[in-house]
Amino acid sequence: MAASTTKLGVGVALLAAVLGIGVYAGVRYLFFGLDEATPWDKPATVQGSTIELTYDGRECRDRLQVEVEEDATSVVVTVNETVRSLVCGDDEPLESFEVTVELESPLGERSLVDGACRLGQFGEDPRCGDDVTAVIAPSPAGDGATAAQ
Repeated sequence: MAASTTKLGVGVALLAAVLGIGVYAGVRYLFFGLDEATPWDKPATVQGSTIELTYDGRECRDRLQVEVEEDATSVVVTVNETVRSLVCGDDEPLESFEVTVELESPLGERSLVDGACRLGQFGEDPRCGDDVTAVIAPSPAGDGATAAQ
């Protein structure tokens, strides 16, 4: 009888854990949204340590976060939107938004990379192309640069 009670207790505990995780995930999705990376439009304008870029997103976004990873050879900029499923629908039209990013040091000769394009889901996106690394070319004014793919 004790073995049967132990198996039942383990089964109930396992079921409670699975249901708890499911409820947590559902509440997080419905009320807190999901972070979604989105490619940014090329070219981005670069002036020293300032990068100005444009991306297509939703007006009903809950939060915008831009992640920047810098090393000696490259700068990876990833635009993430948090969209709440109760507020935004997939049928909502995308709008163009501008973002300004400040680097720790000027871009210089480093490559500028769209972090979203490194994700497999954007392989067919025309903003990512074959090479996700942006090539830096001096602007006509000579005071900055434009990153083009």
